[in-house]
Amino acid sequence: MHPQLAHELDRAHGLLDRRKHPGLRHQVDHAVRQGLLVRVLPNIYARPDHADSLETRARAVCLSDPDAVVTGRAAAEIGGWTDLGRPTALDVATPRVHDAWRGVRLERRRVPRGLVRTVDGVRITTFPLTALDLALREGPARLDDALRRGIELDRIREALTATPRRRGYAGLRRELDLVRDRPWSRLECAAHELLRGASITGWRANRAILAGPGERVGYGDLVFEDLWLVVELDGSGYHSEDGDATRDKVRDLRLARLGWEVVRLGRVA
Repeated sequence: MHPQLAHELDRAHGLLDRRKHPGLRHQVDHAVRQGLLVRVLPNIYARPDHADSLETRARAVCLSDPDAVVTGRAAAEIGGWTDLGRPTALDVATPRVHDAWRGVRLERRRVPRGLVRTVDGVRITTFPLTALDLALREGPARLDDALRRGIELDRIREALTATPRRRGYAGLRRELDLVRDRPWSRLECAAHELLRGASITGWRANRAILAGPGERVGYGDLVFEDLWLVVELDGSGYHSEDGDATRDKVRDLRLARLGWEVVRLGRVA
């Protein structure tokens, strides 16, 4: 490969935009004929061993369109929220109009600058907006995933307010109202509604329980501190592995030694 091509590829995370290097057009064409470069998007080229990776395609989109922002599962994966599964398509938001790009789902919208961050040359949505995008596409259970990951409910609300008039937001507002006590599952949402409907007070949701200063035993789904009572709501999806059950038993024994009574609801032995 021509040394100048290699230099430009190294400078741009392995990509080259031929529009910015008109003096290298013959070298680019020669490298393509030799199989040393492949086209990822119109005018955007990469080495063939990296051309199909999610990260390379995402960088190519951002290089081609300075207003483009990667969204959805791809934004989650690139940003470090990796337990949702590797995305099969690249979701991208942009206010610009483009012809169809292979393997890219384009959505016509502008993402507010405050809800964008850059990771290794890729502009992605922040976690709160990513959670909303995923909930719109895949269902409100993605809000549970976001809360379990530690994404703050208030930040999700702020992202919703900053991106108004999107189809499906009315339903998500109702879902966010249900999770105002920070439930981490739909089962917990239902339990909170029942408790509030019955005017039962004195409980805290997902409360950290300490054995001593800075020594956290874990979190209780519903904690009645005055009664020294912990209620755990075991849905089939969240505590389904044998390892989870074993860890729960160890934690429950430790809580009992500290004086807590633990009641588990929902699990079939």
